[in-house]
Formats: sequence, structure tokens, C-alpha cells
Amino acid sequence: MEQHQHLVPIREDAPDYTMAKKLIINVAPTGAFSMRSDNPNQPYSIKEVTNEVISAYKHGASMWHVHIRNEEGRAYTTEADKIMEALDRVLDECPDIILSHSAHVDPRTTGSESLKPLVEPLMERGAKMGRRYIHTMVTIPYTRHRLFIVEPILVDIVTYLQGYNIKPEFQIHNYVSIRHVDSWLLKPGILQGKPIMNIIMGFHGSDFSAPISPEPWGRLYYISMLNNLPPGSIVGTTCGGHSWLPMCIEGISLGCELVRIGMEEAIWLYPHKDDLIKNNVQVVRKVKTIAKELGREIATPQEVVQLLGLAA
Repeated sequence: MEQHQHLVPIREDAPDYTMAKKLIINVAPTGAFSMRSDNPNQPYSIKEVTNEVISAYKHGASMWHVHIRNEEGRAYTTEADKIMEALDRVLDECPDIILSHSAHVDPRTTGSESLKPLVEPLMERGAKMGRRYIHTMVTIPYTRHRLFIVEPILVDIVTYLQGYNIKPEFQIHNYVSIRHVDSWLLKPGILQGKPIMNIIMGFHGSDFSAPISPEPWGRLYYISMLNNLPPGSIVGTTCGGHSWLPMCIEGISLGCELVRIGMEEAIWLYPHKDDLIKNNVQVVRKVKTIAKELGREIATPQEVVQLLGLAA
């Protein structure tokens, strides 16, 4: 046997450091897409949503993708006072959690004007309370439905957010999203620091973002999107629909820095079964366990500040 060792030099195989980085878990406990008629476990009220966030934080989620539903569970609650009520409930228990908001605030206006009804009250209250109520804000860098995005509007949004030390998170639904971030923000030097590029897979909102199934097209699409991102991007993976879990694992194994998971995008636990998700902790624990089995450690909130280049 020894004489054949030189023919199969396994010992010479170099390590692969693709996964040699800590993983950020961003919990998205609710949105406006899934109703209790889809999954009776879907949280609606401020108390229900914040309890889910607090539990997820205790099990490894260092970020919260913030959405608050109205009393009927139908739409986002964009009133700053109700959002701040929810934020305070969570910050009382999780003082260092990273807060990621959505840029869908006031659809009647565009650009930075659409963000001011939420951003400015949060910043004013934060200054009074000594708390950070917003770290990042998710922005869609292309026109979809009633959201009109052209270069001056996206530049205005990013410039406004950076003026408050709020890091933009770009929701990458397609190739044109990548092109817009690169040509409108990176090449002119407008965007500060590394871009956070969340690759959106599967059903999200009112459009299919990518072919998440049948196999293997979702994986091939994800790899193609990944290879087209600007060098140095901070890669996020957000997956919806039945196959959210295997696609999330795909992102983790390919070295993405951030996964956004929870009951905003997902109803079912597995792609081949109709088992409903019981709560967001179930999702967080499962992804955390898989990541650790793959050798990836989970980032703490303090580490997320450094990894994403956030204002403390």
C-alpha cells in the first residue's frame, strides 16, 4: 500500500478557507406576505413579534430585520411611534442587537424624502435615549412595481443614509441590481465602505426573485449572482418559499457572511414536506446548528459591527 501513496497524494490537498469566517444570523420574524391562514403561527402584534425577536437573539440571531404589522396583520406599520415601541421592547432585553430597517416607508414620495418619516424620529429618539435605533436600511436598487429607482434617486437615498451613519443593505433581486450598485455608487466613489449585497432567492413579496427550484437551477443561479458581485462585497443570502433551507445552506457553504431567515419569507420547514414553521427560534436554531456542523462560528452583535463596518 505504501508504494502507492504517491499516486494518491491526499495529504497535499490545500485547505479551503471559503467558510473560514463568522456567520451573521439576521432574523426576519414577520412581514406582510404570509398570513395566519397560511401558517397559524405567524406573529402579528408588537408583543408577538418582539417576543419572537428576543427569543431568536437568545439563540444566536445578532440582527433583526424590522417589520411591524398592523392589528389585522395585513400591512407594515410605518408609524414611527409604534416601531419605536417595538424597538424599545427588544432593546430592553437585547441592548446590542443590530437593527436593520426597510426603506419602504412613505410610498407617496421618492428618494430620501420617503425615508424621513421614520429615520429622523429614530435618530432624534436615539440621541435622547442614548440608544441606536437603526444600523442598516434595506434598499432595492432597481425599479419594481410602484418603487421607481433611477440613478439620482438611489444616490440621494444612499447619501442621506450615510449622513446619519446608516449602512445601506442592497436587496439584490437580479443582475441589474448589481450593475446599478456598481456603476451608480461604487465606481463614482459615493458608497462608503464595502457594499452589503443580499442575494434574494425564491418568492419574496410580489415577485419571484430567482428560480429557487426545481434543482439544480436555483443553485446555479445563486452561484452566477455570487460571481457577478463587485469584489469585496459583503454577501448576504435571503431565501423564500419551500426550498429556503437548502438554499440557505448553499450560501453558508459558499462563504456568505450573512443569512436572513425567518417567517417573513418562509412558511414551511423543508422543501419536500408541508411541515409548518412553529416559530422563528426553530429556524434560527436549525441554521445555527447546520452552520456549526460545517465549521462556521456564529457572529456576536459586537462582531457584526466590525464585520459590516457599522457605526457603533
